[in-house]
Amino acid sequence: MALPSSSDLVRYKCWLEQKYRSPYTGQVIPLARLFTSEYEIEHIIPQSRYFDDSFSNKVICESAVNKDKDNLLAYEYIKQNEGKIIEIGLGKKVKLFTADSYTEFVQSHYVGSVAKKKKLLMDTIPDSFIERQLNDSRYISREIKKLLSSVVREKDEDEAISKNVIVCTGAITDKLKRDWGLNDIWNTIIYPRFERLNQLTNSDKFGQWENKQGKKVFQIEMPLELQKGFNKKRIDHRHHAMDAIVIACATRSHVNYLNNESAHSKSKEKRYDLRRKLRRIEILEKQELKDGVTTTNKIEVAKEFYKPWPTFTQDAHEVLQSIIVSFKQNLRVVNKATNRYECFVHGKKEIVKQSKGESWAIRKPMHKDTVSAAVSLRKIKTVRLSLAIDDWANIVDKTLRKEIGLLYSKYGENGSKNIIKYFKDRDNKHNGLDVSKVNVYSFDNDCAASRVTLDDTFNSTKIESITDTGIQKILLKHLSSYNEIKENKIIEHPELAFSPDGLDILNANIRELNNGKFHKPIKKVRTYETLGNKFAVGQKGNKKKKFVEAAKGTNLFFAIYSSEDGVRSYQTIPLYEVAERQEQGLIPVPEKNANNDRLLFWLSPGDLVYVPSIEEEGRIVEIEKNLKCILNIYKIVSFTGNRLYAIQAFVATTIVDKKEYSLLNKVEFSINENRPIKQYCIKIKVDRLGNILKI
Repeated sequence: MALPSSSDLVRYKCWLEQKYRSPYTGQVIPLARLFTSEYEIEHIIPQSRYFDDSFSNKVICESAVNKDKDNLLAYEYIKQNEGKIIEIGLGKKVKLFTADSYTEFVQSHYVGSVAKKKKLLMDTIPDSFIERQLNDSRYISREIKKLLSSVVREKDEDEAISKNVIVCTGAITDKLKRDWGLNDIWNTIIYPRFERLNQLTNSDKFGQWENKQGKKVFQIEMPLELQKGFNKKRIDHRHHAMDAIVIACATRSHVNYLNNESAHSKSKEKRYDLRRKLRRIEILEKQELKDGVTTTNKIEVAKEFYKPWPTFTQDAHEVLQSIIVSFKQNLRVVNKATNRYECFVHGKKEIVKQSKGESWAIRKPMHKDTVSAAVSLRKIKTVRLSLAIDDWANIVDKTLRKEIGLLYSKYGENGSKNIIKYFKDRDNKHNGLDVSKVNVYSFDNDCAASRVTLDDTFNSTKIESITDTGIQKILLKHLSSYNEIKENKIIEHPELAFSPDGLDILNANIRELNNGKFHKPIKKVRTYETLGNKFAVGQKGNKKKKFVEAAKGTNLFFAIYSSEDGVRSYQTIPLYEVAERQEQGLIPVPEKNANNDRLLFWLSPGDLVYVPSIEEEGRIVEIEKNLKCILNIYKIVSFTGNRLYAIQAFVATTIVDKKEYSLLNKVEFSINENRPIKQYCIKIKVDRLGNILKI
């Protein structure tokens, strides 16, 4: 008997604590349904708003209610949806508590759990939660200051924090960015993406060109429905470089002055000496009438901060436009492992390093957990009689198969021509039926099968992938009883037929569905699929008949080959092949492919490539000396088979999910000239600072 999982235990504990009822509807949760997909563990305070995975933040409720609650606090959800009717499937509906009945339910059912009761009755996240995050940030800042001080401390310094470490808040850098013109520079860097979105949507929702101080400027906008949570600074990786420029040019005087301004905003205790040093001062004359006498007073008005040097804004623009973003990679697949074990040395137990032998460790998952077995499936296909005679033992019609067998015994093993003539003389008739084309059994050996739980994803198409044809017939007959006809079309309802209730009905009536014959209850079925990307677990014994599929995220090497004519071909190298080659001390990809094409280079996620324009094609030396267009540098995202996906290297996140680039938020063709990236790309090697080492 299988042991319950930790998730099952949490479900059961919540169920007992709630006295078998849902906290949002008050409906009884049957024990028979508790561990099905009808009910889910729900976080009272959503994890997206505050990470708390403790038991005091969990309840068990209807899955439909959990989805409807979404990102709201429990009490907040009830107050906004008092008495709402929610469909939970199979035609059943539940009604949410009113605020008063909810409060009463929580007070009576959670007497023994004060922490959970408090969270269930919260309508806002309290300050104490945010205070904890602030304390964490303060502690991290103190530790970072100590670490950085060790790097920049001068010889005679004894202080814990070096004088060369300056701490400033985001408000300070924000003020300096605005005064030094970097906000306008940022708009000129990112506006092409918004302009492109206008072209894709055939609208001007994302901004428009305006005349500003005699110049044409693209004014960036965001549609109202997309403004929530949007930050135009964080869509581009280069904002880190912009912040670094500001912080590098900010001095202790800037920090002291702005802190002083904030602390003494309404008093006269201000650092006027620093103000005159750091900011442009404008003298205004103000006339005042006092005792019948008009006096003129000169007032100093502080304007923008002086730039670090006169051409700072232009230089920053040039640097930000040309900077190459680099990405850290983790491509460790195989390395030597160090084994340690406990043993007694001079009477004491010690941990000793293994000295003999060599041990290798694979640092990536080799395959998904599901293991499939090789199967040979018998199928029926129709062929010409002449072909069927050569393979007469697999003819479906028993009488025809028997007659051809007798004819072979009469004419001998090589008598197929005589047998064809025999039927031709009889107009290809057998027992009065035309046998010019006959059904024969064929066997598909390129399939692998695995046992899966029968659930509501099994429509008629998926049922056909079950290896047992008898079970296929039972399930199709059961499914048909839930079908409905609309506009002369049959609409299937597997969500009803194979729901927990539907499965109970299936197994209760299984004898009738099986034409009166006994059949064991069906809970799991064996489905098959073609081997495709699957590979054998091993090469000896049983393992060569067991197949697995590569785990997600393990496609790490994409090889690009070239024929003698310069035509490129592509191949994703499976992880098991990479591991085997690296263990042998070889490069991770084969030097030649199956067509004997030579290897040009290989790519991994996070690698950078340059897609030359039509004018630059074939001029690698010039590109290396003078990389003209930073927009043509792409970061490799993923690949599968012979398809390569990338994104412009500076893109941190999409402006509009699944619309700016594609449904996958990545592209196969270059943005500027729509050229296939894999066909024209050139690999770029950069250091951590983005300096090009080699093309």
